[in-house]
Amino acid sequence: MINYTLKQLYSFEAVVRLGSFTKASKELNITQPAVYMQIQQLKQNINSEIINVNGKKVSTTFIGKKLYKTCLDVINLLEQASSEIEHTLNPETGHLQIAVATTANSFISRLLSNFRLQYPRMSFHLDVTNRKTLLSKIESNETDLIIMGEPPKDVDLSAHAFMENPLIAIVHPNHPALNKKINTINDIRKETLITREQGSGTRMTIERITGLNFNSNIEINSNEAIIGAVQAGLGIGFVSEHTVKLELHNNIIKKLNVKKFPIIRQWHVVHNAKRALSPIANEFKEFIINNTNH
Repeated sequence: MINYTLKQLYSFEAVVRLGSFTKASKELNITQPAVYMQIQQLKQNINSEIINVNGKKVSTTFIGKKLYKTCLDVINLLEQASSEIEHTLNPETGHLQIAVATTANSFISRLLSNFRLQYPRMSFHLDVTNRKTLLSKIESNETDLIIMGEPPKDVDLSAHAFMENPLIAIVHPNHPALNKKINTINDIRKETLITREQGSGTRMTIERITGLNFNSNIEINSNEAIIGAVQAGLGIGFVSEHTVKLELHNNIIKKLNVKKFPIIRQWHVVHNAKRALSPIANEFKEFIINNTNH
C-alpha cells in the first residue's frame, strides 16, 4: 500500500504545474529544500521515479504523469469541500437544516422569509413532519434545529420556549354546540371528536389536561384534513389556533367555547445539547427567540 501525505501531493502538483522547485516554494510559502524533501519522500513512498530534472527543466515520468492526474483530482475535491464548508459556516452563505412540527408550518415560512432579509444568500432545507419523526431526528442528530411543542424529557436537549401555542376546539358554523355560551367537557364528550393521530403532541396534551378520550373512528394526520372534516360537519376538531386564523376570520369554521380551553402550550426551538450549532443555525435560533411573542 502506497502512503503519501497531502503536503507531498501539494508539493508535487505545484512543482509539475510551475515547472520549478523555486516557483513552487514561493507559491507554497515554504523553503525550496522543504519542497525537494517532500518530493523525495513521495518518490520513496511510491518506490519509483516521478520527475526528471534536466538543468532547470522539470518533467514527469510515466508514473509521475499518472500521479499528477490523481493529484489534480484530489486537490480539486479538497478545494471544493473546503469552499462548501466555508460557505456553510459563514452566516452570509450558510445552509440551515430545520425540521418543524406540522402545526408550526403556519408560521415557520414567515420566520424564514424575514430571516433571509438579513441573510439573503443563506439556504435552507425545511422538513415539515409529525412528532414521531421529529423525535427520531432528535435522536439521530440529523438536523440543525427543530421547532416543536413539548420537547421530550428523556433526551439531553437545549430547548427554548419562544411563543404561545393555544389549542382550541373548532366546529362548523351551524353546529348546535354554538348555541351554548360555554360547553363543558362532559357536553362535548358526547360529540364526535376529531384530532390528530396517536402520538401527536396536540392529542396527548388534550387527553392529559381534559381527560377526553378520543375513541371515535376518525383519526387524521394533518391539520388541513381536520379543518376540512370540521367544515364538512363531521364533528368537533382540536387544533392550534395558529393553523386556523384565516378560516376563523372568514367564518368558514367557528371557535367553540369549552371549559379548560384554550389550552396554552409553548412552541420550543430545540437542538441536541451536545451539538455545536453552525453560525447560521445559531443566528436563526437567536432570531426566533428575539422576534416572536413569548
